[in-house]
Amino acid sequence: MKRHVCFVLPSLNGGGAERAAVQLLNGLDASTWDRSMFLFERTGPYLNDVAGDITLESAPHPSRVARWRSFRNFVRQARPNVVMAFLSFGSALTAARAAGAGAKVVFNQQTPVSAFLTDADYAWSRGWRRAAFTAGSRVVYSGADLIVATSRGVADDLTRNFGVSPDAMRVLPNPVDLDAVRARAAEPLAPGEQLRTGDPVVVAAGRLADAKNYPLLIDAIAKLRARVPARLFILGQGELESSLRRQVIDRGLADAVTFLGFQANPWKFIAQADVFALSSHYEGFGNVLIESMALGVPVVATASAGTRDIVESESNGLMVHNHTVDALASALGRVLENRELRDAMSRAALHAAERFAAPRVIAEYDTLLRELAA
Repeated sequence: MKRHVCFVLPSLNGGGAERAAVQLLNGLDASTWDRSMFLFERTGPYLNDVAGDITLESAPHPSRVARWRSFRNFVRQARPNVVMAFLSFGSALTAARAAGAGAKVVFNQQTPVSAFLTDADYAWSRGWRRAAFTAGSRVVYSGADLIVATSRGVADDLTRNFGVSPDAMRVLPNPVDLDAVRARAAEPLAPGEQLRTGDPVVVAAGRLADAKNYPLLIDAIAKLRARVPARLFILGQGELESSLRRQVIDRGLADAVTFLGFQANPWKFIAQADVFALSSHYEGFGNVLIESMALGVPVVATASAGTRDIVESESNGLMVHNHTVDALASALGRVLENRELRDAMSRAALHAAERFAAPRVIAEYDTLLRELAA
């Protein structure tokens, strides 16, 4: 008899959690699972990626109360065996419990919460709001049947700072469709998309926001260029773009740093890199690191909860433990100045990426969901 799993999200507005949710649900075997997705708001670029045989429901009214009631009613009617929430954990938990359908409730935690609370982009990081968020989170996490953490660092943070027992968690990475990444990377370049001009190429990608710490990367490029004529290409858009552009001009890097904006196919740009750089204050996982490695691009990443599970320093990339300009510039320089090291890291990266291949990760999720549904 088929079991029913429902994924619930605030929306499908672009982000690692949303993309991971769609890939996971699409990948579960339709002959084994009835699959549904409930959105509190039916928006986002990943809507068209949801498989046609997945039941896609959403709240008809934008108010918080109406969204909560809509999800409660959906669970009451559809009676899923397992509800997996990506974000909006409190609303998903209380609505599912209020439905009285006996569904197991799982949280999919993509971010180290204590690091999120230091993020300058969010009001929760300051004053009484932080204390309230922390206290509320402890209560909400204790109500879940299981928490899936995307990395060991995310799980350790929940135990250390929010009182979650290790026995109440499983660590499972996000799936990455390696074949799709490689196919998109092989698409022909349009005029003006060629990044290679003879100088070493560094590529970075991600939202232009505080968490990604682009000021550190720009300053590292400025220092690096004293000995290596590297050029930096940044993929992404966000609220910090104007200040980052000013920083580039102030550092005299106008001819060395290029903002490429949002790209529907970032992989054909990443594939041209001599090194991919990730300078984030924190990451819960780091899909883009896996995607770069799948293309044979060596990676240099600042150490955080998620990146430590991906980058094996001195093997498939370099981990920068000190988030300083000197440390990041030194790591980038090591890769760019040593062709033998770069080639060895490229080969190791290709192999390491296979651990996160979508079929393998989805099979692990399938096993976990079967245990819960039983």
